[in-house]
Order: sequence, then C-alpha cells, then structure tokens
Amino acid sequence: MALKRAVLSGFRNISSADMTFARGTNLLCGVNGSGKTSVLEAIHMLGTGRSFRSRKNQSVIQYEREALTVFGQLDSGVALGVEKRRDGNGRIRINQTAAESSSQLAACLPLQVINSESFAALDGGPGVRRQLLDWTVFHVEHQFASHWKSYQIALRQRNALLRRGKIDTNLIAPWEEQLTKSGNLVDSLRRRIFELLRERFLEKISELPQAPLNGLRMDYRSGWRKDLSLVEALAESRQGDTEQGFTRVGPHRADLRFTLQGQDAHVVLSRGQQKMVVCALRAAMAEVLGTERRAIFLVDDLPSELDSANQQLLAGWISRCASQVFVTGIEAEVTARPWVALDSPWDTPAMFHVEHGVIVPRDKNI
Repeated sequence: MALKRAVLSGFRNISSADMTFARGTNLLCGVNGSGKTSVLEAIHMLGTGRSFRSRKNQSVIQYEREALTVFGQLDSGVALGVEKRRDGNGRIRINQTAAESSSQLAACLPLQVINSESFAALDGGPGVRRQLLDWTVFHVEHQFASHWKSYQIALRQRNALLRRGKIDTNLIAPWEEQLTKSGNLVDSLRRRIFELLRERFLEKISELPQAPLNGLRMDYRSGWRKDLSLVEALAESRQGDTEQGFTRVGPHRADLRFTLQGQDAHVVLSRGQQKMVVCALRAAMAEVLGTERRAIFLVDDLPSELDSANQQLLAGWISRCASQVFVTGIEAEVTARPWVALDSPWDTPAMFHVEHGVIVPRDKNI
C-alpha cells in the first residue's frame, strides 16, 4: 500500500499542489518555513482526518480561504478526500462516498509519524503510550475498534451516573456489565498484540549500543490491579469513583511502562537514547502489521533529530517494515544520505524542492 498521488488546495502556505510520489523514498527539501512539513501534515490528514500539529481548522486553512482540501490516490486505486472548512464543518470521502468516521481513513492508510513530538512517548502521559499500542491493535485486530467503542459508550454512561453521587444499582449494573464485557475483550486483544510488539521491539533494541540499554524492559499495564478481575476492580473502586465522579480503573487507564534497572527509562537514558528507543518502538509497531499491510512513515527533519549513524539505522528499520516513506530536510544531500545507502527501491529517492509553498520535482541524482 502506498500513496501514489496527492492534490492539495488552501493548505497552510500551499495554495495548490499536485504531486506524484515514488513507492519507496520521497524526500522534501527546503528552508525552514517553506512548506515541506505541511506536505507531511496533509498526508497525515488523509490518513486520520486531522493535522498532527493542530486540531483547529482555522490554523491549517490558508489565510483568506474558507476551506482546504486534500485528495489522495493510493496505488490500490482507492481515492481519499478530506475537506476542512473555517466554520468547523468538513467532509471525508472514500471513493467518492461519505465516510462515517475518520477511522475508515486510518484503515485505508496506516501512518507512522516521527517528529520532535514523537519522542515524548517515554516521558509523556499514559495516554500517549496507550495510543501507540492501540494503533497497532487497531490495524491487526479488526474487531478491536467495535469493542473499544462499546467500552467507551459504557464508560461515559457509568461516569454520568457516578457524577450524580447516589447510584441506583439497577441503573449502573447494565453499564458495568457492558463495561466489563467490552473491557475484557479490549484487554485480551491488547495483550496478544503486545506480546508480538515486545518481541519485535527488543529485536530492534538489540541492534543499538548495548552498554546503556542492557536490561531495558517494556511491560503492559491493563489499567487495574493484576490480582483482580475487571469486575472485581470496578466493584472495589466504586465508592472512590463515586466520590471522584469518574471511573478510575479499566482499559482506559492502560499503559506501556519502559524501565531500566528498575527505574523509569526516561530518567536513566539520555535524550538521544530515548529517541532511538521510540524509533525502535515505532518500527516494531509497523513490523507487527505484517507484509500484506505495510505502513507509510512520515519523518520530519530527521538530520536535526538523530546523528548520521542512528539515521542510517532507522532508515534500515523503515525499509524492512514500510511500503513508503516521506522525509523532510533542509539540505538535499544530507537528507538523502541514509536512504541512498539502502537497497532498491529505497536507494533511488524521489526528490522535491519546496519553496514558499511551491513544490517542484527534482532530478534524482543527488
């Protein structure tokens, strides 16, 4: 699966653009503020329905324009379209048919983003890491989305009852039953995929210099005490939940924990080591998807984030698990270096020069 063509209109400083991409590596080079990250942002919108830099339409829509549009054509023939309007409305279409939700876009176009914000996974909140695990589960276990939606509906209803203070057992019991049933299914799918993810992740970690990483662990936390079932955990926490007005245990509190010698990894590792651990995790996530459903990587300004040796290592990881990669950088030669060292089709990147929102294909000879 790869993005063959993208057409943008009114997207940040890009008035209009029509780009045809290579299946392997695509490099977007230009000075800061030229619009190269906006191309990655537009591709992200095709796969998720939103920007990775802002949730507000107004900041993404070009000044004095009422709307932006992004159109994409996959090599499978599937057509994706997203429109965002300044008034907050918009449309998502797949093969000219209105989509029910942005998750349908995600199912068509699995994306992995590596940028400065991605490296917050280790020291960020549990929600950041939970989303990483759920991305993997969503793309491998197709029933996960319906179970997770059912769980969230029951969670909202239970929380609404908790906020009333006095709980009628007859009212809360059906929602706790649904919460338990869906929650156990969600947890079961997460556990299965986590085991696959941990295996691939530790394989990647073994390729890094081992002195500072010996003993690195990644563990899954379900969101409630491991010596209790979910139904027992909900019953035990009900009084405290009532006092607080929300459900404090369950799959919505799940987390991935990274530790080294018994301490949180982000406390022990340097910033550079943390970045490579996160890169290893994201490459492992894509690898778990398998060969029939490869992800597309969006890599923003890699030379400024990693040294040359780690850039080469990440490029190798991506080439083994992705169908396509889009990489931004300032200098074409530096940006291309880790990719031209790889085997075909990754060693002949498509080059684009970006300047003042204008995107021009370049000669591939670097």
